[in-house]
Amino acid sequence: MRRRMTILGLVGAATLVAAAAAAAVDLPAPPASLDLSAIRSMGVQSDGRWPPLDTVARNVVEQVTGTIHYRGCDPVALLLAWTFDPEPWLDAPLFTVGDARVRDELDLPDRESLSYRELVSSGRFMEVMHGLRGKSGKTMDPLDREVSDIGKQIGVFSDALTGELICPVPHPTDPDGVWGPAGGWLMRRQVAGPVEAEWNAVGEAFRAGDAARFDQAVAALLQKLDGLPAGHRPDPGDLAMEVQLNRLRPYRVAFWLTLVATVLSIPNMFIRAGRPRRVLSTLTFLTILVGFAFVTWGIGVRWHLAGRIPAANMYESMLFLAWGVGAFDLVAILALRQPIVSFKCALVATGALALVNFLGWDWTIRPVMPALLDTAWMAIHVPIIMVSYSVLFDAFVIAHIQLIVLAAAPRRRELIQSVDQLHYWFLNIGALLLFAGIATGSMWGAYAWGRYWGWDPKEVWSLIAYVAYLAILHVRADRDRMPTWLKIGCVVLAGAMFVKLITLFAPMAPWQWVVMFFAAVGLLIFVIGRGDPLTTAVKSILGAWLIGMTYVGVNYVLGTGLHSYGFGTAGTVVFRAALIGAADLAIIGICTALYLSRGGWAGLHSPRA
Repeated sequence: MRRRMTILGLVGAATLVAAAAAAAVDLPAPPASLDLSAIRSMGVQSDGRWPPLDTVARNVVEQVTGTIHYRGCDPVALLLAWTFDPEPWLDAPLFTVGDARVRDELDLPDRESLSYRELVSSGRFMEVMHGLRGKSGKTMDPLDREVSDIGKQIGVFSDALTGELICPVPHPTDPDGVWGPAGGWLMRRQVAGPVEAEWNAVGEAFRAGDAARFDQAVAALLQKLDGLPAGHRPDPGDLAMEVQLNRLRPYRVAFWLTLVATVLSIPNMFIRAGRPRRVLSTLTFLTILVGFAFVTWGIGVRWHLAGRIPAANMYESMLFLAWGVGAFDLVAILALRQPIVSFKCALVATGALALVNFLGWDWTIRPVMPALLDTAWMAIHVPIIMVSYSVLFDAFVIAHIQLIVLAAAPRRRELIQSVDQLHYWFLNIGALLLFAGIATGSMWGAYAWGRYWGWDPKEVWSLIAYVAYLAILHVRADRDRMPTWLKIGCVVLAGAMFVKLITLFAPMAPWQWVVMFFAAVGLLIFVIGRGDPLTTAVKSILGAWLIGMTYVGVNYVLGTGLHSYGFGTAGTVVFRAALIGAADLAIIGICTALYLSRGGWAGLHSPRA
């Protein structure tokens, strides 16, 4: 931190005049004629593990610029350019400040893309950034969060300028010891490192763009590193495997494959049985299968590289969600052999992979607490719970298809019953897997924390979601056999629970108590009152939102509890969830209104399973 702040001070003091002309500086470009394959696979220490330089470069460039391939540049070339020739990059517009109000508040130039010099020479920006010391995420206002995010980007960029991010020099004896950088810029060490001469030769060749000299310098550097004593040295095969994983980007490939499968499955629903349908069905299935193979390979490689099941953060859990969707969808296509099932499966797989690829999760492999690893229950619980989420996500999509069918063709009873039975099938399997996931999670909790159940927010919301799905299934099957006194008892019990829990929201005005009470009772009556296809679909959609609260909301909204793999501030997550929720409610409202206006519910009763 001291080195970083020293750099900020030096650069800020030297740029009072240069900042005014920063916008006119041409964007520098790293040499494009160099072969980076050898140095790309060089093992370094980063984030508690030993990845290749390629992984570190991708992570650093993405943190700073928001994209791995900034303006088409190779991330390894870009990181080396920042390290060996940093001066031109101080004026490059690497940092994005998209909100004009934030730029105005911080006295920044009125452009979305700003340079390092422009940011650190802004007195107002530096004042706000220094004022963030001691503040937590919950005490920050929107301006503080924006400055905090930019400050983290600047910190990473500053470390890249010093050369401190590239640490290939192993600790001589300690397997878990800290590795050292090969060299530095601005902040020179008093004692030269063991490979500093070779590192400087690599830098000189890089700046000159001399391909032959660069190859020789890199070979000399790697040979010198291999000859150093090391308490730990990463396996060259693992380094090459991780470089290949980065290059292939299997989850992105799988997304495009499932998107193609979705397009292929659409006309298949409108083609009569025969050879064209069989051909399209086969192509759809094979495309999903190849995409699933890419996801499986990627998870397997990640599992091997991390030495644990990949379930340490939101990104990795999303990988299992996508894998579970693919696995169950392939089974569903083979078991049911219906065109609408193929379309649904391809669409859901595409959606799950879109969440993996485009939500901006942290994709880096990081270590987890030893208490969570010293048991097989983690490897059992995570796949089961994520597959249960996958199946219930399938049910969520089918529920929307069911609403659209009801709204568009309320008189087509056979089609409605067919979609409803498919929906019911997914609900049953999803609820069963959710129970198995909760049970295995309790076993994991007993091993890691010494108790099976502790009313942790994650545990509470998982129980709420499970009870909601049980209510959907029981009401659908047994509504006509439920006696009136039991319905009244459920309403009274719900009212008593409401009175008990509402005190948590105090102080509240009396009218707010009344509104919330009748809203709760009305929701309960809706849940137990009807079990026809329309209400089942609506309740299934609401249940999926409870799963969303369990999976994302507990981490990003509540931010408390022992399940810390996805903690973060609410901010953007809550805003996006609110927008999606509002759109979803609009879809439910429009479909319901169309269905009722066309004589729905008349003669349509809950089906028997």
